[in-house]
Amino acid sequence: MGTWPNSPCLEKNCSFCCRKTEMPLSPSDVLRLATTTGQHPNQFSKEESGIRILLNNPVTEACVFLDTVSDDSKAPGLCSIYENRPIGCRTYPLILNADDEAFLDTLCPHREDFPDAPPALLMMLKRLDSELQSQS
Repeated sequence: MGTWPNSPCLEKNCSFCCRKTEMPLSPSDVLRLATTTGQHPNQFSKEESGIRILLNNPVTEACVFLDTVSDDSKAPGLCSIYENRPIGCRTYPLILNADDEAFLDTLCPHREDFPDAPPALLMMLKRLDSELQSQS
């Protein structure tokens, strides 16, 4: 599965996008996470309008898979499922606008430090978008 060749997230110990996340999950994400974690999908996600969304820890307000003890949006944290993280997490901060044009999310504090998006990431993102639209 594709990923960014150089991610400033890891080198800057940033977990901003994992805070108060609304990350949608594809059916393959849900199956992979349930299989690798041994958890029922309801333990790590909820359904909204026919689409599964990652849950946030009520104490830290961060993704349930982020190892952190703080609710500070700038606090460090490590993804406990990094090798198996959802497709949307792999492609972020690359997102699509309403016209299916890809751009780097302006909410990402390190968006300027990302290299050009590899074509494989754009394909992954469009496939995810297609899967999610067919579910809703």
